[in-house]
Amino acid sequence: MEYDETLSERQIKIKSAQIINYSLSFLGENAKNAILYHFMKSKNLTTLEEIIDHIDEFEDFLIGIFGYGATFILPLIVNRLYNQFRIEPQSFAHTSLSKALKEIRRKTVQ
Repeated sequence: MEYDETLSERQIKIKSAQIINYSLSFLGENAKNAILYHFMKSKNLTTLEEIIDHIDEFEDFLIGIFGYGATFILPLIVNRLYNQFRIEPQSFAHTSLSKALKEIRRKTVQ
């Protein structure tokens, strides 16, 4: 199923940041907030949406924290991104956050 509504780049950024924030909630609020705080502080970011501009680094940050455990966390986020934007992925195999966001942008940006 394709997403039938076109969105602006800003709308995609905001919604993607909200999805990532929600996806990390399964770790617990304190852990989620600590992860986001430390990543944002390390990049001098002021809003959650700015994480999307640094998505490759954010993915590396999660891998650095969780190691092998990131192989369970990242697909959860990628899957939720596709589901929330109602996009059928070309492939889930080894899809990174940045690849997922590029595909979402390609299919939804006006």
